Amino acid sequence: MTWRQATFAVWIGLAAVLVVCEVAVLASRGRLPRVGELVTAATAHRAARAILLLGWMWLGWHAFAR
Repeated sequence: MTWRQATFAVWIGLAAVLVVCEVAVLASRGRLPRVGELVTAATAHRAARAILLLGWMWLGWHAFAR
């Protein structure tokens, strides 16, 4: 397996985890928060938004700068 294939496998795995989380939310009938609600709550503070931005920049630099 090449690094490119491994990267695609990781992204597909992350997408699958998000889909499973959304299905679990739908099955819970509103007892669990949706992924979008978690992101909204996590970005409610300025410091959290800055940390999320820095993490996204780091990920972009390391994953896509090839």
